[in-house]
Amino acid sequence: MNKINWLMLLCLLGPLSASALPQDWQQQLVIESDTAEFDRKSGIVVYRGHVELLQGSLKINADRILLIFNGNTLEQAVAEGNPAHYQQQVNPGKPITQATAQRIEYFAGKRELKFRGQARLIQENNEFSGELIRYDVMSETVYAAGSDGHNSPGEDGKKQRIKVIIQPNRANDEDIQDTQS
Repeated sequence: MNKINWLMLLCLLGPLSASALPQDWQQQLVIESDTAEFDRKSGIVVYRGHVELLQGSLKINADRILLIFNGNTLEQAVAEGNPAHYQQQVNPGKPITQATAQRIEYFAGKRELKFRGQARLIQENNEFSGELIRYDVMSETVYAAGSDGHNSPGEDGKKQRIKVIIQPNRANDEDIQDTQS
């Protein structure tokens, strides 16, 4: 990998470091793929074929990852797969946040991820699924919607809905049991 591609890849993960574990941004970046294509004029880098991006606890697996730069600043990263996978340890001592979708879009300036197409996000054992999930990494807020956020009918003519599964707080259950003993 030449120095220009390496520099662009580091720019991809610089914005992610603000929300990841403190040591993530200090870790080396490793991308493996079958092919890579860089267009200097447009600022676009495309990796294709079993793409795996790793840095610290951040891991993205996809069939294709597209990086869009404005100069040396990453504006957007798009991962596509059947499905594409995302995972990252956002906070120490908490479970890894995981997601899958047909398309994962990362907006660097906003520190926001959008998961589109059969999207599923698992955060602290709670699960969100729908056609669109928006995840704000900094505030750890989640928005989920049916088809494209407009709740339009699916192929079967039925309204597409979201599904949220919230696990009970086990720590509070144990405290209650201890006081009842």
